[in-house]
Amino acid sequence: MANNSSIRGTSPDPRARRTRALLRAAVLDLSSEKDLDSITMSDIAQRAEVNRATVYLHYKDREDLLLDATESTMEGVVEAARACRLSVDTHALPDTTPTHLIELFARVDRHRAVYRQMLGEDGSARCATRLEHLLAQAWFEQLTAEDPSPSRATAHRVRAHFLSGAVLAVVGRWTRGEFDGAGGDGNGMSVAEVADLTWTLVRGRG
Repeated sequence: MANNSSIRGTSPDPRARRTRALLRAAVLDLSSEKDLDSITMSDIAQRAEVNRATVYLHYKDREDLLLDATESTMEGVVEAARACRLSVDTHALPDTTPTHLIELFARVDRHRAVYRQMLGEDGSARCATRLEHLLAQAWFEQLTAEDPSPSRATAHRVRAHFLSGAVLAVVGRWTRGEFDGAGGDGNGMSVAEVADLTWTLVRGRG
């Protein structure tokens, strides 16, 4: 049995890449219908229209496949975080929410069911931890680039993880519809609303 960690994303075989893409898509599709924990390898194989043995040729276990599928939605979120400057842009109005933070929440919204499941009480701790690490690393690199002093490294790392954890807490509850939108109409916060409030808190003005 092939170990997926050695072949994922690196195989030159286009058939293998297509199969993994089908399996990732099947997981994302199923995540809109049921809890991540309840999705079985058989469910995934059936949705992807492959046999169960084929799944194990590409992934060592269900968690490995879930992580790969959810990671496929994380790239855009992490890149938006990396581009979102934590310091105030001197060319923008002081309270203007960075467009990249809005983009971060917009990308989450495109896969709302995945994030609702992944960050819920019965979600995948492995996937959530992976996303927290990726976001924190992106922000740590940004903070270090702005202030590379070795004496600030620990402070940068603490701030990066603090922000990452806080943003994921907001994302989890937002995708579960736990925040009212403007006017408390029961429709939930829009992408722009949740980004604006998050930026206010990041800047310590909440």
